[in-house]
Amino acid sequence: MIPVKNIQDITVANLKNGEVTLSQLEEIYNKFGFIFEASEGKFIKIKREIRH
Repeated sequence: MIPVKNIQDITVANLKNGEVTLSQLEEIYNKFGFIFEASEGKFIKIKREIRH
C-alpha cells in the first residue's frame, strides 16, 4: 500500500519507485499546468493545459 504523503513531501525518488498515488500525481501535474486525458476509463496521455 502506498503511504499518504503531502505533495510537498514527495521526492523524485518517490516518483521513480512508484510510491505516489494517481491522485497525488494528478495534483502535481495540475500545479504545473498539465492535464490527464482519458477515454473509456483508460489513461491516454498528459497534455499541457492552455490558459488564456
